[in-house]
Amino acid sequence: MSCSFMDWRWVFQWIPCAWVFPSLQPPQKRREHGLAAPLLDGADDENVLHALGEIKVPLTKEQLQQLHYATRSHQTELMTIAAQFLAHYADVLPMSSPVTVEALECALALMDLDTIEVLIPASSAVSVMSSNGDDNVRENLAKRSVIRLAVRLLRSPSNPVVVNALAILTTYAGAADKYKMSIVRDGALNPLCELAFNEDTRIQKGAGGAILNLSHIDTHCEQLLICGVRASLHHFLVSADPHLQFYAAATLSNLSIQVEDPSGLVNDEGLQCLVNLLNSTERLIQQSCIALRNLASQSAMQYRITNCEVLEPLYPLLRHHDPNIQTAALSLLHNLSILEENEAKVINMGYVPELTLVVRQWQIPEGQRHAAATLRNLATPEHISTLVTSGVVEVLVGVVGNAKTLQPVLHEVTAVLAVLSRDPEAQSRLLMQLPAVSIMMQLLARYIRARQDLKLVFYSLGVIGGVSSNGQYYFSILY
Repeated sequence: MSCSFMDWRWVFQWIPCAWVFPSLQPPQKRREHGLAAPLLDGADDENVLHALGEIKVPLTKEQLQQLHYATRSHQTELMTIAAQFLAHYADVLPMSSPVTVEALECALALMDLDTIEVLIPASSAVSVMSSNGDDNVRENLAKRSVIRLAVRLLRSPSNPVVVNALAILTTYAGAADKYKMSIVRDGALNPLCELAFNEDTRIQKGAGGAILNLSHIDTHCEQLLICGVRASLHHFLVSADPHLQFYAAATLSNLSIQVEDPSGLVNDEGLQCLVNLLNSTERLIQQSCIALRNLASQSAMQYRITNCEVLEPLYPLLRHHDPNIQTAALSLLHNLSILEENEAKVINMGYVPELTLVVRQWQIPEGQRHAAATLRNLATPEHISTLVTSGVVEVLVGVVGNAKTLQPVLHEVTAVLAVLSRDPEAQSRLLMQLPAVSIMMQLLARYIRARQDLKLVFYSLGVIGGVSSNGQYYFSILY
């Protein structure tokens, strides 16, 4: 499972443009954007304020004319007025609204200046337009180098400008892959990882959201690691901010899938922080389970995670009211149970009855599959008798005979039965529920004849072979 940070609007609040500006200053150096010519002639300083005074959606022809004039005036006061107007205009735009190319070009031109009082409202306008506008707005902005401009502004000395630039990049990083690749190509990774340590929490959150969205592409994971994202994620994990902790856990979930050896992604302190999140909010619990599950794909990590005493906070999550959290917890336990040293710990903590209960509940197929797979890992010679006396056999027989049981669940259930059916006590219990076992055997024989699912055929043969190893029980079941 992977996670995206699409709604960044809570990360920053555009500061109301109520500053006191100095009088007109000498012309400012700026980069030309090839602005379209003004729609009307005759613009002048006196009517700019009047024309831009009332915001209308869509903008009128006269407003666009005055915006062009103010944007190209090289006068700080007029350019600030234009930027403030565009910021307010962006705020009142309905979601998924179109925006004229002329307005976008004005906003980008103002965002390409070096004057802070212009940059703050201009970058705010562009960030809101890119988020709230329709797909054409985002595409038009991208064609006009908005990503390159936003990456450049990550180095701005103004925190509000950096926050707005991060919002723009987070929006594009959460959209099409071509935008993600453009962000990386324009050199955003290093400043993003550095901004994770900024004292302004808004900047940390913006950097975390952008990093998370960029980690969804395989090739970016390696580049993020090269740029030092490990230290950034550790900083997020040990912080007290739940948003930063979420970004770290979600990004680790993505990175751990892509790397061959996940052991280097997080140190023991970071692992303990992830485990501690199992006692936090539901959003963090689920993401922490997913991150720990993906990290536990290797025996060394399974050992390290278990040493963080994960089994105790994990236990109550198997009965959590949220099926997504329950499934995430079961998937983590599934991976941890692969480690031989964990088998006795899982059994001694009383997990078997809980797993048996989950297997019986067909309403959550993915959780049911993970529960059955965990029982399969625990079904070793040392622990078979514990499983059998816990009533696992009876439940598994009922699951096989249930028409609602899905194929992936059948694979795991029949695999467990193939092992348990060779135990004398299990065979005795099978004999005590002959009608259900007879139905199960007929279904297994049908799977074998159909030969449509070779894995199911293999496990079905194992069950029949285990039962038939005791002739008395086998013939009792058949007849």
